Amino acid sequence: GFLGLTNTISNSATASGSFVAVEFDTSMNDYDPDDNHIGLNIGSIVSDYVVSLSDITLAPLHMTVNYTVWIDYNGAGHHIWVYMAVDGLPKPAKAYLDVPLTLSNHTPHQVFIGFTASTGEGIELHRILRWNLTVGKLPDYGALRKRKVILSAVLGSAAATVVIISVAVFYFYLRYKALKMELKLSEALRRLPGTPKEFKYAMIRKATNNYDEARKLGKGGFGAVYRGTLRLQSDKTCQVVEVAVKKFTRNRDRCYDDFLVEVDVINRLRHRNVVPLVGWSYEKGELLLIYEYMPNGSVDQYLFEENPRLQRRILGWKTRYDIIIDVAAGLHYVHHEHDHMVLHRDIKASNIMLDSSFRGRLGDFGLARIVTLNKNSYTDVGVAGTWGFIAPEYSICHKATRKTDVYAFGVLVLEIVTGERALAGNHDHETLQPLTEWVWWVHR
Repeated sequence: GFLGLTNTISNSATASGSFVAVEFDTSMNDYDPDDNHIGLNIGSIVSDYVVSLSDITLAPLHMTVNYTVWIDYNGAGHHIWVYMAVDGLPKPAKAYLDVPLTLSNHTPHQVFIGFTASTGEGIELHRILRWNLTVGKLPDYGALRKRKVILSAVLGSAAATVVIISVAVFYFYLRYKALKMELKLSEALRRLPGTPKEFKYAMIRKATNNYDEARKLGKGGFGAVYRGTLRLQSDKTCQVVEVAVKKFTRNRDRCYDDFLVEVDVINRLRHRNVVPLVGWSYEKGELLLIYEYMPNGSVDQYLFEENPRLQRRILGWKTRYDIIIDVAAGLHYVHHEHDHMVLHRDIKASNIMLDSSFRGRLGDFGLARIVTLNKNSYTDVGVAGTWGFIAPEYSICHKATRKTDVYAFGVLVLEIVTGERALAGNHDHETLQPLTEWVWWVHR
């Protein structure tokens, strides 16, 4: 990459093609100190002055950054300064490159001012977002050219404008990746039985008041859940529907997998004791699942809430018994009545939702797995679920079965009956005692 300033025979320009350039170099050659520096080049692609950058990365990987560069030249003082900052920030007080320069010794009276770049053996897209030239005094070529002001600022190096142009490179890369994932999601969703309804992202954002914190219902490792109000219009009617919006916010690649697994599972289930899926939304990497809103929250809010302002009424014995029966019915459905066995793998009080009649419903199938017809278990590398609800044999062999779900259901029953957590502090407050051990000790 000779930047169109020199030929391939020599690194230096001829007398008729002399130049002065400020380079932003992201490619290390034999004569360069590193691949992240600013240099002043006088008639050669080999820099006369070089400053390595420690606090700025000219071409950062996997992110988009715009930079603003100021090049100041003082003809009277024969000096040049180069400043640089992230776009939007003010001009720094200290210049990165601060060196002497007499332009008249290296350039003719009339010169061109411009930008040039080279990608060498790489494949890159370069872009100048904007530029501006200010001179102290304009030259007067009409009066025998008695006074001339020459300012030469040539931006470039083997990968000079990658500093700014990397913005475009990564933008298009991310757009390509997002489009590819969107097509993958659409194809996967089309293959699902009874394709779930797709909602416009803007519609969901409006329904949740732009994910207002006041509408947040809860959060977990996957992200957060918000309450939303949808207005669904048909031919002549407008129906107002309350929904719970599950927003995936963790690692993007993991999000896609979790999203597809949960949609694949919950979209198949149709039962009065399972929280129904209303639809989904995807735009610009934002993954959303829209569920029917459960106005009475989750069971744990009635058993363990310690904040007096958030405490709810005490559940009566009949209500508790009905909730246990409802969860058992929902669990029996996913284990035995559905076409394919579904293992929930995370049964606990916070995943049992209560509708307007305080009937219990199985929710949050984010860790659930579908088991094929010829198998009766699902083996994973790790252990899914919440400690205190995990069956002893599952924690050892990593094999989830109906029995491991039933074990978790049993712990849930103990929580509902006793009002104690699955893992509670011991009398010394230094260790956690499983609720199952405490109940067994009391029983004996």
